[in-house]
Amino acid sequence: MAWGLCLTLFQVQAQDDLLAQLEEEAEEQTRYTIATFKGTKVVNLQSNEMPAEGVLQYTFMHRFGAFNNDFFYNFLGLDNAQVMLTLDYSPYDWLNVGLGHTGFLKTYHAYAKYRLLRQSEGQQSSPVSVTGFSAAYYSAQRYNDDLPRNTANRMRYVNELVIARKFSSDFSMELVPTLVHSNLVEEVSDNNSVFALGVAGRYKITNMHAISLEYVHQFNPNQYLDPATNTLKNYSNNLSIGYVIETGGHVFHLFVSNARGIAEPYVFAENTGSWADGDLHFGFNISRVFTLKKPEKLR
Repeated sequence: MAWGLCLTLFQVQAQDDLLAQLEEEAEEQTRYTIATFKGTKVVNLQSNEMPAEGVLQYTFMHRFGAFNNDFFYNFLGLDNAQVMLTLDYSPYDWLNVGLGHTGFLKTYHAYAKYRLLRQSEGQQSSPVSVTGFSAAYYSAQRYNDDLPRNTANRMRYVNELVIARKFSSDFSMELVPTLVHSNLVEEVSDNNSVFALGVAGRYKITNMHAISLEYVHQFNPNQYLDPATNTLKNYSNNLSIGYVIETGGHVFHLFVSNARGIAEPYVFAENTGSWADGDLHFGFNISRVFTLKKPEKLR
């Protein structure tokens, strides 16, 4: 009788110890932060988000003509609009690759986006997400000048390091150190490499609506000749304000920006637009995803 009672107590104690161990292991499991931003871009800056493994994404980006350039005469800016189309795919959950084209300077580009670190809690904890973005741009524009426009000299490159954090279910921010390199510049005094720092944030109003804001500051901006005043001016820092709408498989970004171009080199290092002068452009980004490879299990 005594031996049976002791055996029963031992089994109960062992079961309690096993349950406690399982609960402790469950608590130690890594919990990754999701939906820091809605979409792979904030406005012009990359976000830390990437399509899931096996997902194909098509993005349509549109910029209207400037408000201060005969806006109504130019049919609300549509007559001077610019468009960029991109198509990307994620062969792995940490890697996304894509191609794109914009009519601004007839630019083609290829890019890769790669996840280095994810914000998480639990067994593996990280306060931020870190994502890299690298792209090469080729301008096929026909020029009537004396500069050597061979293939190498038509190339530009952009590298971004996106350091993002989701502070709450409603508020997220990111810092984006950025390097823009041009193989050919207009003047000997121009910098081939321009260093910039982007800051972006998103505040969620409802589950499907949010406000976004981004600013990109150049530390060594190049100059351009302003035809209106015939004086040299620094290229402008980019400032954009947007409104985000999510509808199932689509994400709509509506925004106002002082950037005329769409591709990163022209936005971050060759932007002549000014908020003070009313040189603003309304635009939108629309993305649609298609699942080509279904995940083996829910992650």
